[in-house]
Amino acid sequence: MPVFWALNMVIEALKSENVSAAAKLEAAYLDTAWSEKQIEQARLREDTLYLSATEDGKLCAVASCVFSAYEAMVENVAVAEDFRRRGIGKDLMKAIEDEAKARSLEQISLEVASRNTAATELYKKMGFSVAGVRKNFYRRQNDDGLVMIKEI
Repeated sequence: MPVFWALNMVIEALKSENVSAAAKLEAAYLDTAWSEKQIEQARLREDTLYLSATEDGKLCAVASCVFSAYEAMVENVAVAEDFRRRGIGKDLMKAIEDEAKARSLEQISLEVASRNTAATELYKKMGFSVAGVRKNFYRRQNDDGLVMIKEI
């Protein structure tokens, strides 16, 4: 997995010293947050990519995906409030796409809350399209989940 830099931002595979901060970040923003144990296990698996974005050593965003025989399924993307609207989510998704292409996969899939317009617009700009709706998928937010797919 290559390392990406953007100004003072570093995007790379999550390091063990950031697992606790990653779990806290996910818990703050996601209905489907993973525990520290799940994150630690995931970052060590060959079929899973768990990325972190840090700025000056501070964890500001994470993204994870699981690879199958033909697709990369994005599991979680979380960007801390103070770091939003800076392209970090896009950079994380680009890193996932690059890895999916390197593995010769056919598509990337994800689910996003239907009311999360910032994320859905980003995904659409990146070439994702809505393939389906999961009713009341995000229970904490009382929101439907949009299933989005990008052929690569």
